[in-house]
Amino acid sequence: MSKLTFATLSFNHNNTPVSEQFDDIYFSTQDGLEESYYVFQGGNQLWEKWQSHTKTHFVIAETGFGTGLNFLAVAEKFSQFRAEYPKAKLQRLYFISFEKFPLRSEQLANIHRNYPQFAKFSENLTACWQPRQTGCQRYHFDNIYLDIWFGDMADNLPLLGDSYNESIDSWFLDGFSPDKNPEMWNENLYSQMFRLTKKGGTFATFTASSNVRRGLQAVGFDVKKRKGFGKKREMLWGEKPLESKSPALAFPYFYQQNQSESDDIAIVGGGVASLCVALSLLERGKQVTLYCKDETLAKNASGNKQGAIYPQLSDDDERNVRFYVHSFDYALQRLVQLEKVVEFEKDLSGVALYAYNEKTEKKLQKMAEQGWDSELYHLCDSEQLSQKLGLSVPNGGAFIPRGGWLSPVQLVQNGFAYLEKLGLKIVLNHQVQDIQFINDKWQWRYNGEIFAHQTLILANGHTLKSFEQTEGIPLYPVRGQVSQIPTTEALESLKCVICYDGYLTPKSPMLGTHCIGASHIRDNAEEGFSLEEHQQNIAKFSENLTGCNWTQGIDLSQNLAKVGIRAAFRDRVPMVGAVPNFEKQKTQYANLYNQLRRREFVEQAECYPNLYLVNGLASRGLTTAPLLGELLASQVCGEPLPISQDIWHNLSTNRTWMRDLLKGRKL
Repeated sequence: MSKLTFATLSFNHNNTPVSEQFDDIYFSTQDGLEESYYVFQGGNQLWEKWQSHTKTHFVIAETGFGTGLNFLAVAEKFSQFRAEYPKAKLQRLYFISFEKFPLRSEQLANIHRNYPQFAKFSENLTACWQPRQTGCQRYHFDNIYLDIWFGDMADNLPLLGDSYNESIDSWFLDGFSPDKNPEMWNENLYSQMFRLTKKGGTFATFTASSNVRRGLQAVGFDVKKRKGFGKKREMLWGEKPLESKSPALAFPYFYQQNQSESDDIAIVGGGVASLCVALSLLERGKQVTLYCKDETLAKNASGNKQGAIYPQLSDDDERNVRFYVHSFDYALQRLVQLEKVVEFEKDLSGVALYAYNEKTEKKLQKMAEQGWDSELYHLCDSEQLSQKLGLSVPNGGAFIPRGGWLSPVQLVQNGFAYLEKLGLKIVLNHQVQDIQFINDKWQWRYNGEIFAHQTLILANGHTLKSFEQTEGIPLYPVRGQVSQIPTTEALESLKCVICYDGYLTPKSPMLGTHCIGASHIRDNAEEGFSLEEHQQNIAKFSENLTGCNWTQGIDLSQNLAKVGIRAAFRDRVPMVGAVPNFEKQKTQYANLYNQLRRREFVEQAECYPNLYLVNGLASRGLTTAPLLGELLASQVCGEPLPISQDIWHNLSTNRTWMRDLLKGRKL
């Protein structure tokens, strides 16, 4: 985990913020807002471009987020554009920015008070602003998407991987001046800019530095000058020539090209993964139909009465941890949005990780050494943990303050009811099977009728491998039974979720019960109630929390439990993206190891056209489904992905056999 260093700033006599790291102002002392309009919006001719844009989305990249003033100005201007031209082809704006030294939320809010016209955008941003680790964090503003890549831009630019090639329409080449920040203004920046910029795409910058001009020209940009802002005599702007050569793919065997974009999309499933994919697609104006084989939605693992939400931290897999922390922060943002329109029980009062044995204590200590901020994770002694729990425990552990629990069944069922109002069509009691790609559509027959859609997304959990196209994916089912227990006088005092070799939730105010669990039986898809597992859940609870008298007197006699069959992969992360053609890829990459060693040409991976999956969420669906849904919707629509390339590869649908092939092993 790469730590972030926050900005230190002061204010000069004009009340302009000054970076102490770079000894430079964040924006012009004359008029920072007018400078932004003139240099970046005017220099890139945004208003004119938006009117004639032929795609549904437009992408701006910026080399230094700073106070966010450029973003606020563009967001407000784009909102004006949409109001004035509601029938324009262009519907969505992506603003991608990089920030090595982020400001804190209260600093942003203080600076933004000088710009009351941006209050709506500022309030939304500062409410969910939580820089925690390097990499991408996506923020939502209706039809405007803000992606902040925290950390050193030199490290992050390559992580806008192959999927970002030739995807950026305009650049705001900002950041502190070249003489104050020479580490940024270099050949690496310029060459990465050229790779990422669309043919015909433009850039604009406040500087007229001859070194910057020569550097941009050297990588292939046409560079021009125009009058500078205010007292500045000149500034630079330019474009990428239309005849430029397209960049080569760095990882063709992981590349999932944007397939033919369509508005007619079907999803197979009925749980939290399906909900989140549908939400992100509907936000992009797609026509979405959900097919569920059950008579009700959320019948499987998403039907639990209570579920914990917190990041899956680990002491042994840094890349997995980064994915789970990104997912957690994104999920919290989505929940705030959803609870305004969807009713579901929720209590984010924290999650306690209990050191019930020496091995667990050492693991929690190692996780603390990764240097997370205390709002995400911190160690507690027994007294501190007891205070957090509201119940006495003899051992310490760790605490995740922003974690908690919510009702999956309410979130999913009420969430789908809300999505129906947005246009989602739901078809229950419908088994999708024997799918075939005919006449550019995925088709199947059910009850004698043929159903067909341009794009098909498989979000059907452990039944994924029932399709011929997915047989090669090494997914396995995990049976999990969660017990419901009536509260007791002692358990009434439990204030937050406690995790041990299982977990216990606080009382649901609506039901008066707690959830305790869960059993974990791999390669088992049986759905019936098990008295043995019911008793084992309670036994594990008592054994792990020895010396706690509040574990006594639990009533099991009602046999209340929910069985869910989860889907998982051995490497403990989900899978998302285009469905790979396993048989064709075996042939394609039979000699991949030697091809790479000899630096020979490698083909793009063969995938089924317009067929996608999201699966393997295991017991982390509440945490990961929102980001996975957004990630998949972005890919389906050919729009920027909100995640770094290394994590994207780690979630890739062909990763399991590619790892063997990359090591020279035969499949």
